[in-house]
Amino acid sequence: ALMAVATGLSVANCYYNQPLLGSMAKDFAVSDFSASMVATLTQIGYVAGLVFVIPLGDLVSRKKLILANYIASACALLAIALAPNIYCVWGASLLAGASSVMPQFFIPLVSYHSAPAHKVRNVGIIQSCLLIGILGSRVFSGFLADVCGWRSVYFVACVFMLGCFLMIYKMLPVLSVRSQETYAGLMKSLLRLFSQYPYLRIASLRAALAYGSFFALWSCLAFRMKQEPFFASDDIIGALGLCGLAGASTVVFISGYIQKYGAKFFSIVGGCVILVAWLLAFWGNDSYLWMIIAILLIDAGMQCIHLSNQTSVVAIDTSAINRVNTVYMTIYFLGGSAGTFVSGLFWQHYGWAGVAGVGVVFTMASLLVNCIKLRTA
Repeated sequence: ALMAVATGLSVANCYYNQPLLGSMAKDFAVSDFSASMVATLTQIGYVAGLVFVIPLGDLVSRKKLILANYIASACALLAIALAPNIYCVWGASLLAGASSVMPQFFIPLVSYHSAPAHKVRNVGIIQSCLLIGILGSRVFSGFLADVCGWRSVYFVACVFMLGCFLMIYKMLPVLSVRSQETYAGLMKSLLRLFSQYPYLRIASLRAALAYGSFFALWSCLAFRMKQEPFFASDDIIGALGLCGLAGASTVVFISGYIQKYGAKFFSIVGGCVILVAWLLAFWGNDSYLWMIIAILLIDAGMQCIHLSNQTSVVAIDTSAINRVNTVYMTIYFLGGSAGTFVSGLFWQHYGWAGVAGVGVVFTMASLLVNCIKLRTA
């Protein structure tokens, strides 16, 4: 329960900005693309945290590492709240992303300490809270920003991080270190694991491309909703996150079937669902009804792909579970960063049609990865 709550609050740091990008652009008098870089840099920061921080979980006390990350997150969020210009927001967002990787400690811990019969279920619970944190953060930030301004969101988020620090400090036991390697050795082992397991490469790539498609929608949705015929305020844009919360229920429904049907099956199903979502988002982009249906579908499809692939990947090598998960999540968030950056560019030049095109291309690429055949079982 502690790790589930902490997971939701921690991952929210990376997603508070999505309903606020239009307001940030207006407040700092910058272009939509400059504002969208806040989301891009947050994701890049998260990737940096995955690569350089998560492997330390096999080398030093994970409890101390988690606590240090909560302090760094609190400082970064406070810096965003007080930022005088967009460049300070960029830098602080990079740090906020890099220090919000705590869920990637929790997921392997839950998987490693669960009985085989309960492993998928328990990882699914953490994943549900992860999704609730992602989507709920948009709802929360949208409503709070509409009442008190976008800066208030980051002041409150800072307080959340300090609360998580206290919970972890008092309740999480000291976790032993399992690896005797040096930090340099751990970093080299990431490349070795990537090279050693072909399935790790395939699962990571198809999930990353789908995540790029997913982020193309959410990173540009605020800009579209600010235009006609919607002219939506931050609270309305944030409320759309409630539609995505339905995707959390997908985890509950599919978790019991992943071992039966396999990650490839759910990757294909999820990709097809996302593709349909983009077609609806393109043809019905002037209707709340079709946009809401598209959001429901894209979140459900993304959960099919992510949960099935991550659950199968963390079981590859239990002796290096943190590092295997690091490789997967690094590639996964690189896909999200690419989707955010490319969709921001296409929004600037081609509008919503360009964003929809980016989403379709990323989704098709994810589906094509399933055609790759492994040489070994």
